[in-house]
Amino acid sequence: MAAKQVFDSEIERVTGIFGAMREGQQPLAAMLDKAARQDALPEEAELDGEAERLRREAPERRAAETALARLVAKQAAAISIRKTQFDNRELPTRLEKAIGVVSRSAMLRRQQIRRKSQAPLAQLGELLRRADILAGLLQGERDVLLSRRKESENDLVTFIDHRAEIIDRLRGENGEATTVVDATRRTEHCVEIFQAFLDGLNTSVGTCHVLLHKLATDTEDLLILYQVVFNAVRRHGDESVKPDTFPNLQSQMKRFSDGLLTVHGLDRRRNLADQAFAERFPAEAAAEAAIEARQVAGMRWPPFGFKLARS
Repeated sequence: MAAKQVFDSEIERVTGIFGAMREGQQPLAAMLDKAARQDALPEEAELDGEAERLRREAPERRAAETALARLVAKQAAAISIRKTQFDNRELPTRLEKAIGVVSRSAMLRRQQIRRKSQAPLAQLGELLRRADILAGLLQGERDVLLSRRKESENDLVTFIDHRAEIIDRLRGENGEATTVVDATRRTEHCVEIFQAFLDGLNTSVGTCHVLLHKLATDTEDLLILYQVVFNAVRRHGDESVKPDTFPNLQSQMKRFSDGLLTVHGLDRRRNLADQAFAERFPAEAAAEAAIEARQVAGMRWPPFGFKLARS
């Protein structure tokens, strides 16, 4: 329960940051739109102030994206560990071995109870819930960024196409006080700031794509595991998850319900997604790999965190 609250709290925090970032982008986007429509430059001081504010806020944006990457990495590590646990379900745990020293029958009873337990399904269900929340947040942010990028790209193209008219107007407004060099400098300064604004949007869109790609392949892996575990422990009358249970995973859930999810080709796609993730978030990828390596080495990892403890 505590781990669930930590996850939900972190999602709420990142959602708030993204909302604030959207509001922070609006003034500069509005300046670009006005400049494109009216062939006029914004006031330099106002433009520079908004550009500086976005630069100051950029580290917070990167920190929020890194927090999401950390959650995605934890998700992947948890799936890998659940797979290992299921593959080793016939093997006695260290506790069961200790019990077996005193009573073999008690050890066997405990093993039988563990193999029939519904707890693994509940754990996988929680991972599906988290995948759905992460996907919803990332998809929503990506869609907003894509829309803003499209509008601002069109505005910047229009603005650049009318640079000559803008320069002539600047000289005409101020007579001899504004030279061609000064007018050109002011115009190019605006172009540089607007282009930097677009570059930031492009970087954020790319980050969303990287995280969504990794999350999607990991979720396919999770759903395949869920069905295998469900078939192993289900009781009479039990039903598997339904497609509409997780609305932000519609593509994966549709293929899951139609029986079309398969491991064929999944490893290759997951490796590509992991490679892109590691290039964008090397520290988080390394943490994920370290957790999985410790699990293979016989360590026990608590359900939904990075802290490790010996069994």
